[in-house]
Amino acid sequence: MEKILSNAATQRQTAEHINYTALINSYCREFGNWSRYEGIPKYDEVLADWFQHTGYARHIRIDLSTIGAEVYIPLQYYSETGMHGFYFPVAERDLSANCITAIDATRFLGLVTRYATSIYPDAEAGRTAYLMQNSIHNLGVFLDRFETNKPGIFNPQQTFIEAEQSLLLGHSLHPLTKTREGFNTDDLLRYSPETQARFPLHYFLIHPEYVTEKNTEAILPCDKLKQELLAGDASPAIRSMLREYYDYKVVPAHPWEAQYLLQQTAVQEMMAKGLLHSLGETGVLYAATSSVRTVYNEESDWMYKLSLHVKITNSYRVNYPHELYRGNEAAQLMQTGWGKALQQRFPGVEFITDPAYIMVNWNGEVIDGFTTSIRKNVFKGNNAQKNVSLIAALCQDSIAGQTPRIVNIIHEAAKYRNRPVTETALNWFAQYLQVCVKPLIGIFNEFGLGSEYHQQNLLLEMDNHLFPAKIYFRDNQGFFFREGKVDELLKAIPGFGSNSRSFIPEERMYRYWDHYLISNNLFGLVGAMGKYQLADEVTLLRMVYEALASLKDTDTTGLVNHFMTSHKLNTKGNLLTSINNMDEASAPRTNPAVYRTFYNPLHKYFFSNTLIDPASKEIFYNRHFEKENVTISLRPIDLERDLEMLHEWFHREHAIKIWQMNWPIGKLETYYRTLLAGDMLYAYIGEANGEPTCYFEVYWAVRDLVGEYYDVLPTDYGTHQYIAPVDPKKKYVSPFTQCIVDYVFAQPQVGKMVGEGSVDSMASLMNKLHVGFKVEKIIEMPHKKANLNFCYREWFWAKFPQYRLNA
Repeated sequence: MEKILSNAATQRQTAEHINYTALINSYCREFGNWSRYEGIPKYDEVLADWFQHTGYARHIRIDLSTIGAEVYIPLQYYSETGMHGFYFPVAERDLSANCITAIDATRFLGLVTRYATSIYPDAEAGRTAYLMQNSIHNLGVFLDRFETNKPGIFNPQQTFIEAEQSLLLGHSLHPLTKTREGFNTDDLLRYSPETQARFPLHYFLIHPEYVTEKNTEAILPCDKLKQELLAGDASPAIRSMLREYYDYKVVPAHPWEAQYLLQQTAVQEMMAKGLLHSLGETGVLYAATSSVRTVYNEESDWMYKLSLHVKITNSYRVNYPHELYRGNEAAQLMQTGWGKALQQRFPGVEFITDPAYIMVNWNGEVIDGFTTSIRKNVFKGNNAQKNVSLIAALCQDSIAGQTPRIVNIIHEAAKYRNRPVTETALNWFAQYLQVCVKPLIGIFNEFGLGSEYHQQNLLLEMDNHLFPAKIYFRDNQGFFFREGKVDELLKAIPGFGSNSRSFIPEERMYRYWDHYLISNNLFGLVGAMGKYQLADEVTLLRMVYEALASLKDTDTTGLVNHFMTSHKLNTKGNLLTSINNMDEASAPRTNPAVYRTFYNPLHKYFFSNTLIDPASKEIFYNRHFEKENVTISLRPIDLERDLEMLHEWFHREHAIKIWQMNWPIGKLETYYRTLLAGDMLYAYIGEANGEPTCYFEVYWAVRDLVGEYYDVLPTDYGTHQYIAPVDPKKKYVSPFTQCIVDYVFAQPQVGKMVGEGSVDSMASLMNKLHVGFKVEKIIEMPHKKANLNFCYREWFWAKFPQYRLNA
């Protein structure tokens, strides 16, 4: 992201760039029709002129050719976990007119929505565009407030509520990162955590016949609230009402929601019958937490998760009855022997429960504006000073040139330990994995509890040296249990889960774990630490993989194996959910949002930089074959040197049928500028006695289309090979193939080699069989019918034992 609030930028521009970045990253997470594009093209004058005009040579290219366009986004930082940073402007190329123009976020949204309709025909941009403008406006308000007040939102030491109110930029993978539809600007300033808001609640007196309340603890919540009002500085008029209606229940509401409720027919009918009275705003001040609707006071026993008919990101934030039941049941469960055993077994994880709730009914229907979940306040009194933070605040980008909080934390921790910053960052992250990932997977195995452990629901307590010490989980609606533990839980509480819909099949829970713990939580931290150069992202991903591997033998659920072996992970598509106009809170549990898949970054553990991202363009391999009297040399492709030659090669008759790359030279250049910049494939030239005669590609099968046609492993690598000459005396097919296979197998990351040559190319198949490949099956790919074949080192060495001696 650009350093924001520069002298030339307005708050509106800054807000749009922040939201635009989240929109682009959402798209890249949810769709696969994009790639990196490196350099200034030689054979695309229009694009070259644009790049030279803007001064950027690294881009994300989005291929929207099916709707006649492509988009180029200047790339500031490429993230292995999807937390990319961008420069602006973004460019749209109209392919029919071959012209390029700068586009804003609304135009970008319109383009990608048009593209998405081929998969999701009901997708529509208008509603999302409106909500995105609301988000951008709100960000502008918050940035202006930040400039004026300069709150210490990046301080390494923060109390619970300071951290809760520090999340200025919002969700980094959501196009509606700060949407608050329903709030006007005054509401935004009065009720938002980003403005450090504190306010009194609005209270109602309601006839007890129409109030349902429950608490796992001794006192009912409405009685507790009445006691607090009477013990406080309530006005004489309120005290008089409380005495007159002594048996009525005190019900809290968010002040904004109270005004909404007073306009509802059911509430007006109850007021007309004397069954409901509005006491107005009174009592102690509560602070808005990061969710906006949950409020906190340092001296209160409870936090209140209030209903709010405001659209925040994709949903109106209303508590539904089953969510209230779920929170209450979870609180009951934690008080049983089952819960005590969990707490004893995993003392570093604290589940903050919602033991109580309040509902109001009229004419047999719940008035959802009154539904309130009541959460235990574990940050009361002295505990309010603990350095506890939601993970989202640790992943937040910099603002106004200030250093991000995660950077401040690591630098301060390095000073405490008198150790280098990078070493400290790696040790800090290792400790996070120890206090977070290992116990949560242990709890899932032993107790069946698998919750929505995303950045906002998971809180991290840090010790005096700013290292991870303990985690907390909050959110009544996020407690789920795997079906394999039904019998155990029913023994703990008969009838458990019947009203709360708490049980989910194990395999469906994988989808939630992928998104919440891995993609949102862990990858969010990895991306933040990588972006600000605290540690290399691949190094951090390797640490995650190794932490999971250490749990594999004790995991009985298949979850760890799923994380480690799935070549794609699940992610919630916030953009697609929005343009399909889905409200996650009210949607059916079986389909609450659009889920997509993306390539598993944990497989970078097996990535061969040598094969897919070589550091040099020089010759790296030489081997002489006495029989043929030829020296075979291999080197990476050099576009400046090889492009024209390759263009001529691919127009040769024997190449056209199989390779189908007889494109205009500009299209061929685009192919290489996108693929060579990525992590799927790299191209090479083979030389015979110094003369280029062979072209081959090495690809990583988990990132290639072929990975969709068999149980691909991250250690699978494949090749495509083309011999340019037609003169048999100059082809040297066997020597080239031997050298290529020998070089690929020389890399320790490679387990087996894969081939998928066209069934129309018998020569290709015979060549593969010659060096030890064996056909597995025939597969139908979109562009060809192919022989899927495999080769292991031992098979190759059995054919050519001389290579074993060099291994």
